[in-house]
Amino acid sequence: MYLGKIVELTSADELYKNPRHPYTEALLNAVPVPDPDQPRPTALTGEIPSPVNPPRGCYFHPRCPYADDLCRKQEPKLLEIGNKHQVACYHSEQVGQFLLQK
Repeated sequence: MYLGKIVELTSADELYKNPRHPYTEALLNAVPVPDPDQPRPTALTGEIPSPVNPPRGCYFHPRCPYADDLCRKQEPKLLEIGNKHQVACYHSEQVGQFLLQK
């Protein structure tokens, strides 16, 4: 959930193995790893949008590394992508390229 909107819905196992929303990817990357040899996650950039006055389009687009003009203009719907996995992202097939292996 991001700014009160469900952005990804699936089982816990599927979510950890196959995150498909950039916010989920960022949350998983933020989990601390006590190994100093592991790569450190890149922090999200951009300002957190106001929940009172959210941005047009996808609420996460101001902080999303995958965002494009469509994301800025039109809010994505929560759609089934298989394996009882639903995601609200136009670029769900790209998500995972920034996911750190833990």
